[in-house]
Amino acid sequence: MKKTKIYFIAPILALILFAGYYWNFRSQWEAHQAEIIATAKARKEEKLHQDELAREQAIKDAIDAQTQRKKERAAREALDQKMRDDRENAELDRDKAANEAQRLQRQVERLTKDVDDAKKAIALLNTDNEKQVAEIAFLGEYVKKAEDNRASLAMVLTKIQAADEATAKAKALADAAAKKSE
Repeated sequence: MKKTKIYFIAPILALILFAGYYWNFRSQWEAHQAEIIATAKARKEEKLHQDELAREQAIKDAIDAQTQRKKERAAREALDQKMRDDRENAELDRDKAANEAQRLQRQVERLTKDVDDAKKAIALLNTDNEKQVAEIAFLGEYVKKAEDNRASLAMVLTKIQAADEATAKAKALADAAAKKSE
């Protein structure tokens, strides 16, 4: 029987050792599991806390970025508005310059026409003046000739009158001689 006891004692002893080991393991296992759960819970809470901080930082960064974008958009819109205004002013200046150029071109054409008309009028006046100078010269010569002619006619008239007087005297003398001879 000795051998049969070994077959019973060894497994019972192994069972007792296993039960002691299991009891020890089980008491430490629950503590170990509680520790793991506590650690996991602490990690989860820490992660949630970090996520909350990260979320708050992200919100703050998003608000700062939004504010920065608003400022950049306002600056960009102001720059765009300034560029549009500058472009519009440049177009208005270009149109104004074009209108001014057209007005000045019309004025140049009008003044050129006026100058041409004035040159024609001056040419006509010069021609008229030359005609008048020629006419004055002609009239001067005519008047001189007329005066010379008048003087010669006056001399001729004087001679005719003297001849008429001489003829009248001669006729009177002839009449007187004819009366005497009769």
